[in-house]
Amino acid sequence: MDNVISVIVPVYNVVAYLPECVRSILSQDYPDLEVILIDDGSTDGSGRLCDELAAGDSRVKVIHQPNGGAASAKNAGLRIAGGTYLSFVDSDDFLEPNVYGYMVRTLEKTGADAVEFGFRDVYVGKTEDQIPQSAVLTAREYLLRFPNDWHCALLWNKLYRRKLFDGIFFEEGHRIDDEYFTYRGFLGEGKVVVDERIIYNYRKRASGAMNNPAAAEQLILDKLDCIVKRRELVCSRCPELKPVFDENYLDAMWYLTYGAGATQKTICLIRAHMRAYFRTPGNRFPPRWLWGRLWRAYFTPEDKLLRQINEQEKPDLTAFYP
Repeated sequence: MDNVISVIVPVYNVVAYLPECVRSILSQDYPDLEVILIDDGSTDGSGRLCDELAAGDSRVKVIHQPNGGAASAKNAGLRIAGGTYLSFVDSDDFLEPNVYGYMVRTLEKTGADAVEFGFRDVYVGKTEDQIPQSAVLTAREYLLRFPNDWHCALLWNKLYRRKLFDGIFFEEGHRIDDEYFTYRGFLGEGKVVVDERIIYNYRKRASGAMNNPAAAEQLILDKLDCIVKRRELVCSRCPELKPVFDENYLDAMWYLTYGAGATQKTICLIRAHMRAYFRTPGNRFPPRWLWGRLWRAYFTPEDKLLRQINEQEKPDLTAFYP
């Protein structure tokens, strides 16, 4: 479908937020839209609401599926997305007015394969703007930003050419999705533009992982798994980037050791990865600023480490949406 933006919206138990989300998409200044709502086994009426929204606008398509998680829902959307361009919107968030036209014009004017934009964190009673610095980069240069700029891994602050993710799908079964997926679109040749305009409102909601020890442990395990797989794939496809991703890998071993939700299981697994890394010829030795941190993360007794982690200040969730 020439010039159409396929907008993928995974939906799960967001009946309170979904109308604002979909309204912000359909009211854009760019009419050529294919809005794909994937009801991932909702139990609060969100699935019925999806059907009502589709009945009111022919640009909306609905997929109903048993609950399989956000990655499964996004994959279902990717399989039928037929537009020239690709956008992702979380169903509890909403777009700024009149941004899709600007996003498409920016992509076409620059000849880029993807454009990253600014966004706004929306809390109860306040907002915070996240504005990137303008830049024009090759795909490899943009890939080099991933270790130090978490905005790069986000899905929804960008507009993509659909072909960028041909044959690429989300890895299912994890508590995180974007981190496994986004970087893979930039492993080849291409061009990325970073633009300062704010296009998206990200509603900050209290994560279940903040209050659920098992979920918090799994989040650390998923982050570790993602870092390991990303380093392996990037180094195999782009060996010239190995020094940067080796250092990022070691940095992750340190900060994940001390992450909220750490357990004996996560600490033992991280230490096993550290041992394997240092026993493998050709891997980068850590810089001086990181060496002391890794030493403490590896040799501090587990019970002492866990006491230190449990004594860390807990986040205040009162400003977050439910």
